[in-house]
Parts: sequence; C-alpha cells; structure tokens
Amino acid sequence: MNRTFLRLSILAMVLSILGCDKPNDLLRAPVVGLAQNNQVPILITATNAGKVRIEYQKTDEASSTFSEWNRLSELDIFSTNLMLNNVEYDAAYKYRVQFENREYSQWFQFKSFPAVGKPGKFSFIFSACMREKYMGFNIFEKIEQRSPTFVALLGDQMYGDYDGDLNKLEEYLENKSLRQKMIAASVTVLPDTTVLQAFRSKYSRVFDENFQKMASRIPLMATWDDHDYGKDNSDATYPYKKEAKRAFKESYPVYPFEVENGGIYYKFSIADVDVFVLDARWYRSPMQNEDGEDKKMLGDEQLVWLLNGLKGSKAAFKIVFSSVSLNDYGGDTSSGRSGYDSWMGYKFERNKILSFIEENNIQGVLVFSGDQHYPSAHLLNWKSPLNSISRTTRSIEYSIVDLGTAVFDFSASPLSYKKATGHSLISENQGNPDFSFEIFRPDWAMPKDATKDTPVVIGSVYGFAEVDTESSPQKVSVTFYELDPEIADMAEIYRIVITL
Repeated sequence: MNRTFLRLSILAMVLSILGCDKPNDLLRAPVVGLAQNNQVPILITATNAGKVRIEYQKTDEASSTFSEWNRLSELDIFSTNLMLNNVEYDAAYKYRVQFENREYSQWFQFKSFPAVGKPGKFSFIFSACMREKYMGFNIFEKIEQRSPTFVALLGDQMYGDYDGDLNKLEEYLENKSLRQKMIAASVTVLPDTTVLQAFRSKYSRVFDENFQKMASRIPLMATWDDHDYGKDNSDATYPYKKEAKRAFKESYPVYPFEVENGGIYYKFSIADVDVFVLDARWYRSPMQNEDGEDKKMLGDEQLVWLLNGLKGSKAAFKIVFSSVSLNDYGGDTSSGRSGYDSWMGYKFERNKILSFIEENNIQGVLVFSGDQHYPSAHLLNWKSPLNSISRTTRSIEYSIVDLGTAVFDFSASPLSYKKATGHSLISENQGNPDFSFEIFRPDWAMPKDATKDTPVVIGSVYGFAEVDTESSPQKVSVTFYELDPEIADMAEIYRIVITL
C-alpha cells in the first residue's frame, strides 16, 4: 500500500512539473489557412503545454472527424498547425479544439475553396499596413461582413521598428544608461528580453478580437513587407531575418513554402486560377544600389520559379501577390537613402519579368500589392492604342483580348495607418507604353504641398476582387473601398472589370 502510494505521489509530482495538470485553453482564436489538396491547416495557440487536436464536421452533417493529436510546447509559444484532411470542396464546416483533458473550445466555422482545376467563382480582400498605434476602426469586422473566400494580407501586419523599435532592443538591454535616457525622452521601451520575443509580442498586440474573429472563419493568406520583416526598407542584409521568419510562421497557418531555409514564397491554386505569393524582402539587394543586372528583388531562384510558373500555368488568370507595387509612382524613398523601395527601384528585374511575359505570350497576369498607403490601378506591358470597353467616372472595363500581354497592377492599403500620396503623375508618360499607365488613383493620393501643420489622416483601405471563370466571358472585378468617416463605414470608390 505504502509503495503504491509513493509511486502515485512521484507520478503526480512529475506530471505537475511537466505542466500536464494545468488546465489548457486557447490563448487566441484559431486561424484558418488555405485549402489545398482537400486539406485545411488551422493554427492553434494555447495557454499551456499538452496535446491538442481538432474535431470538425460539415455544418449539415452530425458525424465528426478528428485531426491527429499535436503536442504544444513552450519553445513554440504553445502554437501548432493541425491539418484537417478529406475536406470537401466548396463546403461549410464547423470545428472546435479538443485538449487532452477532454476540454473543448467553442465551435468555429469556415468555408472551403471551390474545386481546384475546374471553373469556379471566388473572391478575396487584399490590403496591408496595420500599425498598433493607429488601430481604432474595426476594419476586420467590416472585412468579415463581406465574406470573401480568403483574405490576403500583403505585409506590414505589424511594425517592428515603430511603437518600440525591436532593432534597438539588444542595445538598450545591455546599456542601462541608454534605457533610462530613452524613458526620460518618452521613447517607447519594449518590455521584451529578446528580439524574437519582441516580434511575437508585436504580432500579439495587433491581432485584436476583430482580427481573431475574422481569421477563425475566413482563410488567411499572408506575406511580409519591410516592417513586419523588421525594419523600414529592409533587405537581404537584415540581421534579424531568421527571428522574423520564426515569428511569422508562429503567427500564421502553415503555407506551402517552396524552400525550407530561405524566403517565404509559395504557390497555391483555387478553382482554375493559379496564385503566386512573392517574398520581396529575404533576397533583395539594398535599395540604394545602382539598378542593373546585379540588383535583385526576388533573387535568382525565386525569379526562375516565378517565370517558370507563369509560363507553365494553363490558368486564364494568373494572380501574383507582391508586397510592393509594380507601377512607376508608388515607391517609398524614406530612411535617408536614395532609390525606390518598390519595383520602381528594381526596374531591371521588373522589365525582365515583363519581357518574359511578352515573349512567351502570357496573358491574364494580375498583380496585387499593398505598401503605398493609398489605392491605385495601373497597366504595364501595354501597347498603344489602349482601349477600354466602357468607362464612367467611377469604373472602367477592359478586355484581355484587346490588351494582349498587358499586366494589371492593383494596390490597396492601409488597413489602419496614415494615408499617403504617391509620386507625381507624369502626364506625357500616359501615352508611352514604356511606362505604367495609371488607370486610377484617388485625388487625396496626388502629391500636395504639405507643411508641419498639415493634419495626419488615419484611414482604412482595401480592395475586393471577385473572380468568375464559370461565366462567359470569364471576368475579374476589383473594387476599391475606403473608410468614410461620416458614415463610419467602408465606401466604394472605384471599380475595374477585366473580361477574357
């Protein structure tokens, strides 16, 4: 009796040390990933160690299926990806998280993608730039209400170098005098003890309740730009890129990355459309370098992957997500360095891509980006005369039959940040096919003479893309929305329709 009691006491003590007796719960809502090959990844972040799995079922059925058990560890901030298998196309599902102590979360819901390789209809919202200092408007509630098939977050989902610069963390942790001076000067000092922890904390602070509600229901596609990569206009030389990648992978569902130890570029398909997601940071050359053959945006391997993917795609529409815009007017020139941070500063590589598209007669390439802090639409690779099917003051329609290998460039941002203006439109270039043709930019995004007294305007902008390859003709429509403060809601400002 005593020996048995002793053994049980030791076992209880071990389990207590391991944390297995601690009640577990979700730290934040699950995040639904991209449905591919009848599988859907879901990111779970909990409060403690232990095992976890997901119970799921179609909303019109009573029988459940379970994912495999995964183990949560403190090393990975108690987060893991659980894979739902045998998920049917274009179907509504509900799911909940089960912990090993037989505790369950609430039920959540999502809808899977339309069948891959077949004509279909889907939609997505795209935008970028979400700074915690300016998060006030419930933008993610508005996005959820539109019920897109997925949401594309195109970078700067948090700002590593603003509202507490994580790039200075190690410096002021080692220098108490510097830390005190910063506090005295009202400079934000982060409470974190490592750069990785600072990345994690920043993600946690911007993923508020509205974001969590949306992300638990609508599949999320993401890439990064300079600020969530870590620093304004950062490139391949950035010293904390590995910490940035680890925090990124802990914050989003698993994506089908093309390489394990490099950048975060990947491809997926939805209906009969191919989608290419670029990494415009991990491999890029410094923006101040002279433009030419040696100046890279994507790096050699990613560039070849993109070109081969576009050439090999049989899709009528090929969607490319780039964190930075392709056009000639949206490039950032901040940080006291010369050059442009967008593709405008990497024109040799940009033109290489455009020439490849033209030489191989690749039609239907649509590029979507963020970064600029204003919405815009441009055409590249176009030929004169440039004709539209129809036009109003708030819309325009084009036919790819008339445009050949022209490439559309759509950009939308910010989610929650200051509005900005682009570079001045060069009127004479509107008739020159060697330059991007500006289809749309709102008046407030045109350059104006600003002074120190010019008020800062915080805004929210997104683009809503609707793809229909079932109808004849096949078409894509892109509608831009911005926050109208008078009605405290998102208002339509311009629409572009592309038919095949």
